[in-house]
Amino acid sequence: MSIPAAVFYGFCSGSLAFINKLAVTTFDFRYPAFILFAQMVFTASILKILKVAGKINFAGISLESSWNCAIPSLFYAFHAMFALTALGDLNIPMYNVIKRCVPLVNIFLASCLLKEGRPSWKIISTVVVITSGCIIAGFGDLDFSLAAYLCGLVSIFSQGLYLTYVQKLGIEKQLTALELLYVNSINCIPLFLLYILLSWEFVDAVNFLRDCTFEFILVFLLVISMGCVLNYSLFLCTTLNSALTTSIVGVIKSVVTTVIGMFTFGGIQPTVLIITGISINTLGGMGYTYLKYKEKQEATDLPK
Repeated sequence: MSIPAAVFYGFCSGSLAFINKLAVTTFDFRYPAFILFAQMVFTASILKILKVAGKINFAGISLESSWNCAIPSLFYAFHAMFALTALGDLNIPMYNVIKRCVPLVNIFLASCLLKEGRPSWKIISTVVVITSGCIIAGFGDLDFSLAAYLCGLVSIFSQGLYLTYVQKLGIEKQLTALELLYVNSINCIPLFLLYILLSWEFVDAVNFLRDCTFEFILVFLLVISMGCVLNYSLFLCTTLNSALTTSIVGVIKSVVTTVIGMFTFGGIQPTVLIITGISINTLGGMGYTYLKYKEKQEATDLPK
């Protein structure tokens, strides 16, 4: 097991939400599609440069791979767009609470699209606990924003569709993680470009950047570069360790960022419902990860 790779992924994953929050709320740069467009261009460019320099190796992009990834890329674009929009009006703890509802979406989609059998009652019970915690915390959120919550729900549903279609189409077997990252970036560039041009977000964002401070330029560069670094750290942690280790690191990261988020960017107004809901949601997430770990171990121990 590579502990540095796991720590690196946890740090990058935990930092990105705060960096995005800094750009969107503190500096009021509310142009999510422009941010994502810049991230995709940066990611594709860096990967291409590293490939030409001989530092990494992947197959690149073809018409077939681009077409195969078209639907997942579309859902990825929706997920990223709505997640950033939600983060603008949600505090970090509530953002984490909503994000932890992804297993509920995955179970539903796996049943509908992949025709997989029903998960164990223990798994279902932890998902119910996660979702219940989210609902309880929502009722206790004094800064409740219906639009932000709806954006968060669309984001996790789109993320579930993205992950499910990657699995359904067998893309993870056809492409390496770097190839999938590169193809997805190339596919998303025209989607975000079309949106920012039609919505005039491009003009507004450029005008903002033209008149912004040097401090914001540094934050903006950090935002677009960290998106690429996060994906790399995810790839590194998964390959040097395992997908399970990556999931466990994600749970630990979520707990840490929730605690920090209570005291940063205005924090949260603590109520009995919101503290109870966050606690239930977090415990459910930890239970879900533990049960998945046991299932993985039992499957590994089965005779071949």
